[in-house]
Amino acid sequence: MTRINSYLKENFINFLLLVGTVLFTLLLIEVGHSIYKLIRSSKSYFRIDQTTQERYLIPGMVREKKFIKNGPKITIRINSLGWRDREISLEKKEDTFRIVALGDSITFGWGVELHETYVKQLETILKKQNSYKNYEVINISIEDLGLQEELKLLKQFGLDFQPDLVLLGFYLNDARPIGGFPNESKPTWFHRRYTLRKIVNLTPLTKSMAKKALIKLGIMTPNASSRFRWIDTFTTREWVTNQDKMKLLIKSADLDWGVAWKSQSWTAINQYIQEMQEVTQSADCSLAVICFPVSVQVESDFTFLDKPQQHLSEICSSKSIPFLNLLPSFRHWNTTVEEPLFFDLCHPTPLAHQKTAQVISKFLDTERLLLTPR
Repeated sequence: MTRINSYLKENFINFLLLVGTVLFTLLLIEVGHSIYKLIRSSKSYFRIDQTTQERYLIPGMVREKKFIKNGPKITIRINSLGWRDREISLEKKEDTFRIVALGDSITFGWGVELHETYVKQLETILKKQNSYKNYEVINISIEDLGLQEELKLLKQFGLDFQPDLVLLGFYLNDARPIGGFPNESKPTWFHRRYTLRKIVNLTPLTKSMAKKALIKLGIMTPNASSRFRWIDTFTTREWVTNQDKMKLLIKSADLDWGVAWKSQSWTAINQYIQEMQEVTQSADCSLAVICFPVSVQVESDFTFLDKPQQHLSEICSSKSIPFLNLLPSFRHWNTTVEEPLFFDLCHPTPLAHQKTAQVISKFLDTERLLLTPR
């Protein structure tokens, strides 16, 4: 009996040592990953207010970032005022027509150099066409913004530039509120633990067990869904010719760009655009809306795909706001050019930025939005 007890005691100690070693190793991995994240965040060109979840660019920050796998490094340079643009004075010179471009990652220039963005290319076009007048197109866009945040930026900073025109670059997920939708899964202490996530994601069974445990412990909301759960359906590309698959894809994206097919989202969009118009009118400047498509709308032509643009057109028309729908142009380019128009689901390539700037230039001229500066 003594020998058995001694054997059990020895093996129990070995077991504890093994468990301790594993836990210590996991702790080292977690600490190492935390240090890595800290180093990465110190190189970021934007910050997120942890209280409000609002995003801001960091003035004076210069970073190189590879947006596309195997793609070139892109220089992100934030000026002293906190925008991805050249150094600009708030004071507007005489005979200068100023356009403030407001939007999300598309207008910000995700994946392209500053001079390749449609904002800067539009500025170049306007200067060449009107050498007798000075045109400035100022970019005050930030990645992953919605209309709610864009309206705040316009009020807090945009009007300081004394714009003659505010050009809103609208994208289909712009109804998304600050911090995400109520039923959108949010990062918790568990999701921030690198080692725990790696362990539970080993198999579908461990993922399912972990989810049930987190819900039971109150860490995760039962009906919470991932914002990007549409990616798997998107990569199959069955939606290109299959209408049912397309509808399934849109439904799976209802916490992102698919929200544009939900009628209730247009109540919020209408409200924000109404308020944006009131803000610009009080500042004695014009407002125009440019709507960027999602790539699935460009690659397919099912009639229901145009509904978001139709909704936005009706809203702008009811308020006499000039509106440019880029979907027809993108569909035309998709059949006439060999180069890709998108890096991914939504971000335009340099070619698409160039063509977009040309279309916007004609639109501004047709709508007579480039008259005498105020």
